Amino acid sequence: MTFRKLRRYICPSICLALLVTLCNSAVAQDKIDFVLNIKPIFENHCVSCHGPEKAESFRIDDREDALFYVEPEGSPNAEESDLFLCLESEDEEELMPPPDENNPLSENQIQLVKAWINQGADWPEGIELVDTSPAALGMVGQEAGDAGEAKGPMADPEAAAAAAAAKTQQVFNAIGSLHPAAVHLPIGLLLAAGLFALFSLRGNFVMSDCAYYCLWLGTLGAIVACATGWWFSPMENKGTVAEFADLFNQEHKVFWHRTGGLIVTAVAFLLALFAAGARNRDPDDGILWKLGLIVLAGGIGWVGHTGGELHYPSDHYEDLNGLFEDMISGDGDRPKAEMADDEDDEVDEEGDIEAIDEDGDADEDEAIGELSI
Repeated sequence: MTFRKLRRYICPSICLALLVTLCNSAVAQDKIDFVLNIKPIFENHCVSCHGPEKAESFRIDDREDALFYVEPEGSPNAEESDLFLCLESEDEEELMPPPDENNPLSENQIQLVKAWINQGADWPEGIELVDTSPAALGMVGQEAGDAGEAKGPMADPEAAAAAAAAKTQQVFNAIGSLHPAAVHLPIGLLLAAGLFALFSLRGNFVMSDCAYYCLWLGTLGAIVACATGWWFSPMENKGTVAEFADLFNQEHKVFWHRTGGLIVTAVAFLLALFAAGARNRDPDDGILWKLGLIVLAGGIGWVGHTGGELHYPSDHYEDLNGLFEDMISGDGDRPKAEMADDEDDEVDEEGDIEAIDEDGDADEDEAIGELSI
């Protein structure tokens, strides 16, 4: 094999490896760090009213007490967290921090707390909170900035880093929001590629070309869908991949969909490379890659099905299943009124039988009484 032919396989493989590396590094950034991102917010804005000096309702510096208000029941969802609802409340009596404290949270900080709660509110044990609010630092007369942080030399660099992390989170969420739109294209293209491959098995070169180009387009679309899916999963509280071990965590709701999507995308990419080599070597176009493409179409169909199960209720196909059951039982062509009449007749027959049984029992008791007399 010449270097020119070898390059056709090496360059795309390197590009795929770089893409996977970038995705993994981005996912690692997606994880909100409590000490770096959340702790400064609690210390600057919460400990002064919910700390050892002044414990209103609960103490934010007590991990167990604070998590009782932070963590919602069931799956992580900031919209159901008592703490987060207070941060976004429009009622001045419920809003935290109170408006009269002149130390409000910025929108970036609120979104950062929201993302942290949605990721499971990971709060390592042994972390102590210290009051670093402007009042505690002797800055009562100095107004807070628009971002809810002190101006001047006492400004907290960790709070600035937290705001930057929130902005980064917003970018990741924007990319993740594209997943529902991006995922349908590769599914349709790879299913069509499998169908074209099936029709081309008898030597139809037009169908073979359609299968080949749909394979490549579907593969590129699948790579985009996988990349956007990394950030869409944490947004939907289906599972966050913060480290390599999380890929094998079957407790994540998205585990089978994510695993199947990664496998199908990798197989599609390798199959596309194999098909390109086969078409260059064999004037008759080859047949192995077409058979593999037919199997791949079944795989992408299964991946799409698992994705649908994550967003649609279990009874989504109730009416469709009912139609199939009617067709199999032979009741599909019968009018509903006729079927209802049959049910009423069955009920009447059961009532007649019960009445007969009751009359028979009464006659029997009567006969027994006469004999005893």
